[in-house]
Amino acid sequence: MPNDIESSILIVDDSKINVRIISKMIEELGHQIYVASNGIEALKLLTKFKPTIILMDIKMPKMDGFSCCQRIKRSASRADIPIIFMSGSHDKSDIDKAKAIGGKDYLTKPINIELLKQAIDFNMPWS
Repeated sequence: MPNDIESSILIVDDSKINVRIISKMIEELGHQIYVASNGIEALKLLTKFKPTIILMDIKMPKMDGFSCCQRIKRSASRADIPIIFMSGSHDKSDIDKAKAIGGKDYLTKPINIELLKQAIDFNMPWS
């Protein structure tokens, strides 16, 4: 990652443990971190800033990741943000739906840190 380009990652996950693990790894890579515990919080944050990438859980209270992704992709100013889904589901229909609604990648939990790093690097706009 070029040093003169600031990147930020929005983590949307209701699991505090997942957020803590992922945040630690992202901080070590030099990215700014924002956190939302559900889709509604994520949409509110997105009115204030535009992250470089969104890491999105699927199953969350109030608004799930699929619904949140669909709303983000309908926003002309936010539709280009890459969304990487993170889920405990290995169900092919969930993986297919994630990609059909605009998800750039799909990682299963527990998150493999190396695969997450690769997904983040691959989806950065300058890569």
